[in-house]
Amino acid sequence: MSSKILKIGQISDIHIGNGAELVQGIDVCANFRKALDSDSMQNLDLLVLSGDLSENSDPGAYEYVASALKDYKSPWCIIPGNHDDLNIMRKYFDIESMIHGDRCFYRYDLKGKTMFFLDSGCGNVSQEQLTWLQEEASKIKGEVILFMHHPPCFCGHRFMDLRYHLENMVEVQQALAGINNLTHIYAGHYHHHFEVNMGRQIVHVAPATQFQIDPNVPYFNLKSAAPGWQLIEWGEKFVETTVYFE
Repeated sequence: MSSKILKIGQISDIHIGNGAELVQGIDVCANFRKALDSDSMQNLDLLVLSGDLSENSDPGAYEYVASALKDYKSPWCIIPGNHDDLNIMRKYFDIESMIHGDRCFYRYDLKGKTMFFLDSGCGNVSQEQLTWLQEEASKIKGEVILFMHHPPCFCGHRFMDLRYHLENMVEVQQALAGINNLTHIYAGHYHHHFEVNMGRQIVHVAPATQFQIDPNVPYFNLKSAAPGWQLIEWGEKFVETTVYFE
């Protein structure tokens, strides 16, 4: 494996409306730009947008994100979230080779390291994806990293755990537990930052750029309208994650 330290930026849950419109009274476009233009997201080896690019799957949302990425200097990868429509996304992003049936999942190799991306936009991870991931990961000698929209575990977020958790969580956990070279899993969806130990694996849940949801009550309560994102630094024998808030 390469000794180079990869810098991977993760931006999640940006929830762009129809173009530059406000969403729930929040300038989500400005929040997204704050993350994208921050010093921490410059000179990356890879930028990952881990789902919920849109609020209501409006074409204008994907057009806005695609335009913002057009002049971005680092390569980027995207996956859909539960607010996204893959059939509309594919019209604005070059992801045809990554779509299998009605799901978008793929492997991405960069400078001697391998990342996998799964599609949980329908609320679950299909068995086809899990089988594919196990087979592909077994071909890799070194450590691999996984990105998905939904966390594959409960996180202690009373509202999201109760209402919007991954539907086939147990099945996914069992599949992931059998991948010996997978330790770090990156997700979003929960609109709050978490790090959860799932056996020998660590689930890193990115904050949202749209807003943060209070995890301490079983109903929706806005905790903050400030955007958050995270930076992953992946070296030969370590993976470190730093969370940023505006």
